[in-house]
Amino acid sequence: MIELTSQKHNIKRRYSNIELLRIISMLFVLITHACYVSLGAPNQVDFSTSFSSSMMRCIIEALSAVGVNVFILISGWFGINSRMSRFVEFIFQIIFLEVALYVIMRLLGLTNAMDVSGWVELFLFKYGTYWFVKAYIVLYIFAPVLNAFVIHCGRKQLKFFIVSFFAFQTIYGFCINTGWFSSGYSPLSFMGLYLLARYMRLYPNRYTKLNKRSDIVLYVIISLFIAVCSSSMICYFNKVGTSMFQYSSPLLVLSSVYLFLFFTKISFNSTLINWVSASCFAVYVIHCSPFVFYPYYIDYIKSWFLTESGIIFLVHVSLLLSFIFVFSIVFDKMRIVVWRIIEYLFGKYFYFREK
Repeated sequence: MIELTSQKHNIKRRYSNIELLRIISMLFVLITHACYVSLGAPNQVDFSTSFSSSMMRCIIEALSAVGVNVFILISGWFGINSRMSRFVEFIFQIIFLEVALYVIMRLLGLTNAMDVSGWVELFLFKYGTYWFVKAYIVLYIFAPVLNAFVIHCGRKQLKFFIVSFFAFQTIYGFCINTGWFSSGYSPLSFMGLYLLARYMRLYPNRYTKLNKRSDIVLYVIISLFIAVCSSSMICYFNKVGTSMFQYSSPLLVLSSVYLFLFFTKISFNSTLINWVSASCFAVYVIHCSPFVFYPYYIDYIKSWFLTESGIIFLVHVSLLLSFIFVFSIVFDKMRIVVWRIIEYLFGKYFYFREK
């Protein structure tokens, strides 16, 4: 959740337009995990037997793959105010949700008992599905350095850095795909997106000041172009069609930017949107849990895809995603209550002194 504090009135302000974007981005993460992660990219055989279905999968993936990049752009737009209290709460959220989820699933007989090594891996976020947690922690640690750089460098220097960074990432993180960029699944790519958002916020230009209709049209057009490029690689060159959806892809970065800019140009206030958005990170934690992701989320979607008709498959997946989203939001509200109690009783003992 994004919380901004007014220096004059010392009150937290939440921008519902950005909070709505955060919710949509989390839904996009659910969708992309249900699409290419669960089912894999369509191949030549899939396109030859069912072109419309395979093309639709490419389009859905292209539209939804922006979710993670948008999350980081949100952080960069407002800037991360690194505080020990926020960091402790972030870690507590993940651990609380995982432990509580495990207890419930054990009581229902839906998961096996975990040994000590399993808990160690869980608490160290060693499971592959939690790559985002580790990458975001690094971004959080480096945020004060990045903020200081933005403050002390001029517009020209920051622009040079951003252009150079994304040119370098395009070559070595997308075209050549060296390991340390990890296709955009890395703190390095997160830092580039963070600084890009800071630059757009501080130094708007003609590319970022388009009207909101142009922003959303560009997002759709670029996404469709990504889908067409991916499907062409599969159909005509028999290549794996996932490279265009890498987070380091310059086209995906561009589509993420214009979707993000669209939401910065609308304004409204909704208590419900703010309430839901405050817990939407729990959706990621719960559905990517090792207790849920492979044994249920992935397996159920694969099974429905192989056994059900197109409409029934979409209904089942929509219901599953809706259930996970609602359950995660409600479940996290219990975590917030527990955290407030702990914060009230013990906060002064485990926080560093903060200004």
